[in-house]
Amino acid sequence: MPSSVQDIMLIGGIPALISFQVPRALFRGVFVGLNAEVDFFASTVAGLEPQGQAALRSFFTLCQNNRRSPLRLSEDGQKNYLLEEIYEQMVEPARRCGIDLYDVVREQVQSFQPGGGDAAPAILLSL
Repeated sequence: MPSSVQDIMLIGGIPALISFQVPRALFRGVFVGLNAEVDFFASTVAGLEPQGQAALRSFFTLCQNNRRSPLRLSEDGQKNYLLEEIYEQMVEPARRCGIDLYDVVREQVQSFQPGGGDAAPAILLSL
């Protein structure tokens, strides 16, 4: 089933826009709110989660090695992160799906911390 442009997958607490690349017959995820474009591909929706986790872990390691924040600052001139604004827009659609966005984010972020244990499952939202 092809994914729409408005499908979002939360992996590690970071939203990724999911689209279907027709010519290549692949699903593509692009994380939003990060200070670089981090994307990942899979032939199935189920395959996106491990690919996204691997891409996110690699990006976090790169940022840590370069001593830079992985998060993009908001463009409104404040010291807020763009990710905070994205979360605000996702709270209500997630609630309508029976999901407490911040509980999911807290659970997923823990698994990306040192000693955090197994990765929390990704969440797919159609917005």
